[in-house]
Amino acid sequence: MMKRVALLVAFGLLAVMPAQPVAAQAQSAAATAPMEIAGAKTVNADKIIDLFDAHPNLVILDNRRAEDYDAGHIEGAVRVLDTDLTAEKMAGLAPEKDRPVLFYCNGLACGRAAKATAMAVGWGYTNVHYYALGMDEWKKMQLPLATAQ
Repeated sequence: MMKRVALLVAFGLLAVMPAQPVAAQAQSAAATAPMEIAGAKTVNADKIIDLFDAHPNLVILDNRRAEDYDAGHIEGAVRVLDTDLTAEKMAGLAPEKDRPVLFYCNGLACGRAAKATAMAVGWGYTNVHYYALGMDEWKKMQLPLATAQ
């Protein structure tokens, strides 16, 4: 229930904040990771909130280092570095290949989520979402963060 309330509050903030297109945000970032991954859907923060509402079984994978994750992550996210992700680990997190999965990291300067997303697509996952702008956008929009306890 708390998660839902936090997401609804966050969605309310999104509705009143001036929207900047994802492409414009990407141009202002020092892009080292791609904005799109073939076979995956690129999403921004407001689309993630839609995903939460539409898919209660959404698997959220935070591909950042432990210290970044501990400092704040999207609620419900499981931390798995791209270098630690294997087909077997992925199958343990999302046994059905059509299960919705979301990957994110620190944003375009990070690149870990891009690599993990491409691996999942390569392993046959069909409902893959890539949050290219990641924590950079999430924090700028002051959306809720869960922290390590």
